[in-house]
Amino acid sequence: MRRQLSAGVISGLGVSAAILTTLSILQLGVTTDMSELLVTPSQLVPFITEFMFPLVFALIIIAVGYWAWIEQRPESAMVRLAGWCVTGCLIIGGFEFLSAYSQFLSNTLNKTEWEVIRTLSSAVARGGVIGIAFGLFDIERGRAERRGEELERQVERLEEFASVVSHDLRSPLTVAKGHIELIRAEYDLDGDHLAHIEFAHDRMSEIIEDSLTLARGGSEVAEKEPVELESVASRAWQTVGGGDGLEVTEMTVSADPDRLQRILENLFRNSFDHAGGDSQPSLENPVEAEAQLPDGSGQPADSVDVNVSVGQLSGEETGFYVEDDGPGIPPEDRDEVFEAGVSGAEMGSGLGLAIVRRVAEAHGWSVSVTEGSEGGARFEFHTDPE
Repeated sequence: MRRQLSAGVISGLGVSAAILTTLSILQLGVTTDMSELLVTPSQLVPFITEFMFPLVFALIIIAVGYWAWIEQRPESAMVRLAGWCVTGCLIIGGFEFLSAYSQFLSNTLNKTEWEVIRTLSSAVARGGVIGIAFGLFDIERGRAERRGEELERQVERLEEFASVVSHDLRSPLTVAKGHIELIRAEYDLDGDHLAHIEFAHDRMSEIIEDSLTLARGGSEVAEKEPVELESVASRAWQTVGGGDGLEVTEMTVSADPDRLQRILENLFRNSFDHAGGDSQPSLENPVEAEAQLPDGSGQPADSVDVNVSVGQLSGEETGFYVEDDGPGIPPEDRDEVFEAGVSGAEMGSGLGLAIVRRVAEAHGWSVSVTEGSEGGARFEFHTDPE
């Protein structure tokens, strides 16, 4: 009901302005030779601005009223649109009315009745169009705000869902791994079958953790602090079980230290995962894979020969890079390596680099991959993309 009433108000204003403008044109035809007016430039321009423009504005208002009737928008939006239209008409039309009324009271009004009517109808038409313009802007702004709020709610629900699912999945995995240890200790078993099961459990735990991080990583970093890159890189290197192959240039980055460490951990793991080239272990041979990974944790062993350097971007660029001396990433694959599910390593979950990009964007950074000085992969983080 409110939609129809709002549409009727808008259309009614447009129809009223159109009728008054049309009557003014007809009255002008009675007192003026229209054929002479239309061929005389000095008279044609005022005729267009004083008569035709208001008529066009009135027709626009009528068309908007019809649109408000059929458009599937919330009724509240159409009510606001009608309110803006009426407000525009009252402000512009009221100003012209008060101006004419003050001239009438002071006996300085030098217009005929039809000229006053034409002036008022023109003001109403202009005011209605201006009000509609503001109303449409207000509706779209409100729509964008609602979309943003809904997106935030969806992100919150996604994070909650990811937390619940990861917890529910971790619990049985922890129980199963505990029973594996009990079986191994009680029966003194250390065969391939238990290695298969234990390795699969570790891989599932890693995938769960990556999925949870990916779901949470996109939330904007609200508070940043100065972080020593060397300190964070060293902690990340120790976490992934690196040896002596890390070289870090001293610099300070404004970031969330925990999320920055997550970025570096994933990049270091990526370097180790690809250091062996085509000889990557796979889930089809978990015994071999576990022999190459310490404690079956999915982390690279010290024996993997890879060197990683972390430092500041050169020149006028602001940011830092992470570069290794591994096989690198082919140019044709660089555009898609940050997509979730894309992995160049057979054991990879395909989420590591997706997490890197998600966390970088949460900081307001941009990340790209290119070829390093030793032919390996070089990830560049621009902390001031603009």
